Amino acid sequence: MLDQWGSGLVVTMAAVLILLVPGLIVTWPLRLGLVERAAIAGVCSVLAIGVAGVGGGLIGAAWQPWHPLVPAALGAVLVRSLAPAAKGKLDDSGRRRWIATAWILSAVALTLVAFAAVPDPARVSQTYDNVFHLSAIAEIVAGRDASSLTLRSLIQPSSTFAYYPAGWHALVASVAMTTGASIPLATNATWIAVAVTIWMPGVAWLTQVLLRPVNAAVSAVVALPLSVAFVTMPYGLLTWGTLYPTFLATALLPAAVALPIVVARRARDSSAVRSWRSTVTGSLALGGAVFALAFAQPRVLASWMLLLVPAVVFGLLRVMGEAWRAGGARRRRLVRFVLGSGITLVVAAGAALLVAVRVLGVFDRPIEERLSGPQAQATQSIVDGLANGLFQAWPTGVGAQVTIPSLLLAAAVVTGIVFALRVPRLRWIVVAYAAVIVLFALAAGSDDVIAKLLTGVWYKDRYRLSSLVPVLGVPLAAVGIIGIGERLLARVTDGRTHLRAPAIALSGVVAAVSCVVMMMGGVTAGVGEVFRMPSSYATSEVVSEAQISLLGRLPDLVPEGQRVLGDPWDGSAWSRVYGDREPVFPHVNGIWDPDRSALARDLAAIGDDPRVCAALDRLRVRFVLYSPHALAGGDPAGNLFPGPHSAVEQGVFTPVARDADTVLYRIDQCGPLPG
Repeated sequence: MLDQWGSGLVVTMAAVLILLVPGLIVTWPLRLGLVERAAIAGVCSVLAIGVAGVGGGLIGAAWQPWHPLVPAALGAVLVRSLAPAAKGKLDDSGRRRWIATAWILSAVALTLVAFAAVPDPARVSQTYDNVFHLSAIAEIVAGRDASSLTLRSLIQPSSTFAYYPAGWHALVASVAMTTGASIPLATNATWIAVAVTIWMPGVAWLTQVLLRPVNAAVSAVVALPLSVAFVTMPYGLLTWGTLYPTFLATALLPAAVALPIVVARRARDSSAVRSWRSTVTGSLALGGAVFALAFAQPRVLASWMLLLVPAVVFGLLRVMGEAWRAGGARRRRLVRFVLGSGITLVVAAGAALLVAVRVLGVFDRPIEERLSGPQAQATQSIVDGLANGLFQAWPTGVGAQVTIPSLLLAAAVVTGIVFALRVPRLRWIVVAYAAVIVLFALAAGSDDVIAKLLTGVWYKDRYRLSSLVPVLGVPLAAVGIIGIGERLLARVTDGRTHLRAPAIALSGVVAAVSCVVMMMGGVTAGVGEVFRMPSSYATSEVVSEAQISLLGRLPDLVPEGQRVLGDPWDGSAWSRVYGDREPVFPHVNGIWDPDRSALARDLAAIGDDPRVCAALDRLRVRFVLYSPHALAGGDPAGNLFPGPHSAVEQGVFTPVARDADTVLYRIDQCGPLPG
């Protein structure tokens, strides 16, 4: 196992470079601390990847790993012209060895928690969502563009515009293309790289921003171990889904939350208000964060707003209170602002309601009939959900498994909440954190209309909501640990600059205990179950080792340029991933064109219905891949691909190759493919 994972280390390091280099180019003109630079670089890199993908799609260029360097270079020029490097001593200067040590040790702990039960780094997550994700990556590697404006056309072949965020897929494709690694190995390496180079520095930087009077190096060294101590992020989106794009977007969230806070602080500076450069730079930073999230997974923008609304409200209340007490012209401007904002909000709410009713058809059928899928069904009480948040004991998404409570971590968060409530500038964090916990409890514990309305933007998915907990949970735990380490809350805000050994040691203990609890309490085993690979006969998985072996022989069995037909629920969707031959159905769900729909339904009528051969000719298909199993027991909506099953069971095709229960058949009834 160690030898196999050792071979994956090189791929992981390559993924780290691919993630960091575009962003480091953009931030090169700026004088930044180590953690701050890494956090902002992650946002810039994902933005550069997304922009390069869209640009390449518009000009019809196949994706290449170097493409993000072009927008990154342009971004560096723009940053240099708008924000010249500041002078002065960096907040973390002289302490970077402490930060680097905490970072490396935390990265090792994260990898162990996530993959200790996965013996081979080239294994795949055998889950519904991953069928599409791996297929999309394989298409990009094979020469497709990586545009978010068209990626969904993979499962909507009749559409010229079909948006789906391509940031994750382009990133993994770049790793695979650069290193020559298999797509599964590149996927796992990229997951680790995103967690280490985007999530960890992002949440550490957010902690630095929120605990600003505390020395930046101290905040980072305390926060980095805590960033790998929570169940729900980064591990929860690996065991549930697996939701790779949502994981990437959630990893970006801490930096995306920190950016507007930093911009707002600069805007309060009187000199900054008079500087057009500061205004433009702040606007570009916020716009870049929004677009980076959109290229990763735009639904996480709702999470971004959920976390920031309390900060905005508390900030406005403070400014409005100051203006009202000042009286005179400031009070009159305040009244005009309140009236104007109120009217704007009413108009915006009316427009949103109109779009929801007339365009989205929200009320076309009763709300109680919506959001009733497996991910949305309540499986516990609301009180249980609140207890999950209080004791840091979370459902893993693998069966009914709930992790062992992480009591030390829970105590750190609760202590941080108590301390934060005593500091006016930190109170909004408690409100936002509580809102996340309550929404999680509603999603997990209630199926009523109110719960669906409040959590619908997250598909009423408890796991998407619980993944937000560590974004503010890490800073709160850091507040608690630093407060305990210094014994007095006043020491948290006194601005002293020396390293606080008690807080750093306590952070390490809390993180270490939490990691052990996760490894013993279900997280590591849950990942192992999701990545389980049967040797010969898959049952509820996507593929087995035997099926992968047969897929790997496809280049010798299926002529280049031909597609492979099969029911995507039995693993044929990954014929491109493992065998470099495009599948007719690259995902278990899609809006298929008439030819594909005909083959899904009527393939067994090949001897009687000439439309079947015509569809096979147009799609360039002469081979069928078949296995008798189905992912997770099959489509709960019913068998939407009866054609391949019926045809194979009737024995109308010629067997060409077999491995265990997976068979490749040749279609002879339609003659050779037209030239």
